[in-house]
Amino acid sequence: MFHIGKVMKMVLPKGKGVISADGSIQAMVKMWDDNLLLLEVDKKIARDVREKDYIIADYTPIAPNSPHRRMIITKIVRGDLGKQIWDEFSREFAKRKNRAESVPQLAAMPMPYIR
Repeated sequence: MFHIGKVMKMVLPKGKGVISADGSIQAMVKMWDDNLLLLEVDKKIARDVREKDYIIADYTPIAPNSPHRRMIITKIVRGDLGKQIWDEFSREFAKRKNRAESVPQLAAMPMPYIR
């Protein structure tokens, strides 16, 4: 499973205000479903990721039966393709959110009186 996101900030090992024990690079990413995550960037593309880039994050399991996900940025999708994917996922999320808000929530429903 993969998710589209948008890079908000980069955390570089020698960045201003950063003291790092390793050379890994992370990005603060706003995901299509409004989640805000801090994800590691794969070493192969770490120096190429920039703020405002659209990225693909790998959410596949780390092992076949593991509940734990990789949660790593593996692709940069710039230009029209990145925007198109982002927009499609964002539209779908907005539809789902609107449907959920229009359905009465269980907690808001009065409990029946039982003797």
